[in-house]
Amino acid sequence: MSVMSSGIPPKDRAQEGILWHIKSEGLKGGDRLMPERELAEKLGVSRTALRAAIMQLISTHVLESRQGSGTYVLPPKPINIFQETYNFSEAVRRAGREPGSVLVYARLIEADGDLADRTGLVVGAPLFEMRRVRFADDEPVAIETAYVNYAICPGIEAHDFAVESLYDVLAGEYDVHVGHGEERISIARATADEASLLRVEEGSPVFFERALECQADGVPVEYLKAVILPSRYRFASNGCENGSRLKEVKSAWLTW
Repeated sequence: MSVMSSGIPPKDRAQEGILWHIKSEGLKGGDRLMPERELAEKLGVSRTALRAAIMQLISTHVLESRQGSGTYVLPPKPINIFQETYNFSEAVRRAGREPGSVLVYARLIEADGDLADRTGLVVGAPLFEMRRVRFADDEPVAIETAYVNYAICPGIEAHDFAVESLYDVLAGEYDVHVGHGEERISIARATADEASLLRVEEGSPVFFERALECQADGVPVEYLKAVILPSRYRFASNGCENGSRLKEVKSAWLTW
C-alpha cells in the first residue's frame, strides 16, 4: 500500500496506514506488527512519521510497545453506540471478547429522595441494588451500580448475577425489555476503592455514566451509575435515530 499524500499530515497518513494494515492482514489482539522499517516501506511513509503514528495509537490503546519485543495490537475495545440498546455483555461479545462479572453486593433497598427523582418512582419504592465489576476477558472494564425497579421483577434477588446477565433475566423471566433510555457521561477520576477494583492507579481518568433505561411504555426498568475505563471501553454515535442500528459492514470503522 502506498498512502497518498494529498495534503494529509505524514503522521495521520501513517496512522491510517497502520489501521489499514491491521485490518487487511487480519491482525488480532496479541499479534505483533512487522518491524518499523518494513512497515514504513509497505505504507510509503517515513520511519519518523511511522513512529509518531505508533506513539499516538499507543496513547489511544490500539497498540502497545513491549520493550525488546516489538509493537503489538491490543484487543478491540467494546463499544456502546448511543442510539442502540445495548447491555454490557452484548457490547463485549460484539468486540469478539468474553464478558464477565464479579458481584460486589446485591440487596433490596427503598428509594430515597434522590433515587426517586432519578428513577421517576415514589420515595420508598422497592429497588434491587446491585454492584458489579464488569470484565472483558480478564480485564476489569467498569464498575456498575444498578437500581432495578423491583415492582416489575419481584424475586429477582434470587438470581446469581455473578454468572447471570441482568438483561437476560429480565427478558427471560419477566418479559421485561428496554425500549429506550437516556445517558449522561462525564469525566471523573477513580477513587481509591474504584482504582483497586479496576486495577489502576488512584486518580486515573474514568468515564462516569448515569443512565435511565425504560420499557417502550415508559415504565422505568433500571437506573445505572457506572465508572468506566476509557482505555478499555468506548462510546460512539451511529448518526441514526434512537433504536436504529447500522448494518454491520457500515460500522466496521468502529473496530478501533
